[in-house]
Amino acid sequence: MTEQHDTSTNPAPDPEPLRAANIVLSDPFLAALDERQIAAYVDAVAVAAGSGEDDQERLEAGLRERIGGAGIDLPDESYRNLARQIRDSAGQLMISTNDGQVLYAAPAVPPDPEVPDVHGTDDPEDPDRPFYS
Repeated sequence: MTEQHDTSTNPAPDPEPLRAANIVLSDPFLAALDERQIAAYVDAVAVAAGSGEDDQERLEAGLRERIGGAGIDLPDESYRNLARQIRDSAGQLMISTNDGQVLYAAPAVPPDPEVPDVHGTDDPEDPDRPFYS
């Protein structure tokens, strides 16, 4: 039995805003590729992200064609994960390295990660340190 909701008295909550995906390329992954292959990988993900495609299988096939065509051998799970991240973020993603260098950011994604405005200190004796009970 399915539960029904009266949306006139109990409207559905607003959907969660899409979260941008941050794909971080590890140092060993980057070391295994030459510059042309790194550029091809980033380009393949950027093209898929900008395609507007929301079918995971088609995204995966396009990624496999472009990335594999650059001579990069990835496991099937990597293609599935990339396609899922692109689909779930509606193409709003960023590709960066372990050290934070941004290789690609979708136009709607800010190029600098948001740093929360936190005031205080780690010193427990500092009078500006927030008190938590």
